[in-house]
Amino acid sequence: MPTSTDTLRMALLNRFLKGEAKIPQMPEAAVRIRKLLDDPRTSLEQLTRVITGDPPLAAYLMQFANTPLLRGDRACSSLRELLGRLGTRQLADLVLGFSLQHLFTSTEPALQQAFRTRWRSARERAAHCAVLAQRTGLSLDDAMLGGLLQDIGSLPLLSELEHWPNVPRESDTLHGLCDQLSGDLGALILTRWQLPSAVIESTRLFGQWQRQHDGAADLADLVLLASALQSNRSLPEPLPAQAKLGLEQPLGELRQELADELNLWKRLLA
Repeated sequence: MPTSTDTLRMALLNRFLKGEAKIPQMPEAAVRIRKLLDDPRTSLEQLTRVITGDPPLAAYLMQFANTPLLRGDRACSSLRELLGRLGTRQLADLVLGFSLQHLFTSTEPALQQAFRTRWRSARERAAHCAVLAQRTGLSLDDAMLGGLLQDIGSLPLLSELEHWPNVPRESDTLHGLCDQLSGDLGALILTRWQLPSAVIESTRLFGQWQRQHDGAADLADLVLLASALQSNRSLPEPLPAQAKLGLEQPLGELRQELADELNLWKRLLA
């Protein structure tokens, strides 16, 4: 059993890199829908029938019937109409986001609690990302997915820790390991899932608050700022991401400014 924090962190990371710890596959529901969307023979009726057969998923998607995700100004009155107006990429991303919580498999109470905390944070981060995307003109679809996936590396890590009974189960220890390893593990997972490079990069940069880069604002800037807005950490302000996005006011002021819009997206992603 590794003793020091650094040794433990490296031992865990190496387990994943060597294929000894489980890297999760993309959730089955997400794979099934992506295959249908990739098949030119798939009709809207067939797609509607498949999703109707999964009532929790259908109910989740219908929550977006009157949101900026849709093309046009009119709200949707049926699942079929909603699917017809969502782009294929939007639908695939929403199904993936809905399915992510099923990647966690531990039955240990301490690990379950850590998972619930981080999954709740992921949904809140996605809500912040959606609001920031509307403010900055960056892709709303990418922003929501980037927010949900930024900390995805924590899910398999917490599952793996079930096989490490000597690792302390205190909250600070578990969340500290997640903070240290989530970026690397998340990038590994999303690379295997063949997700867009911008989403992979925003995940790899988890917690890198002082990240600098040339060029215009990108998805990683937006996700980092969203993480900062939902965080209780004391961070040096303004962050480089704020300058890139043109949102350099104090984080506290920005939180207040975005509060009403944020509540809508939190309800949608709850």
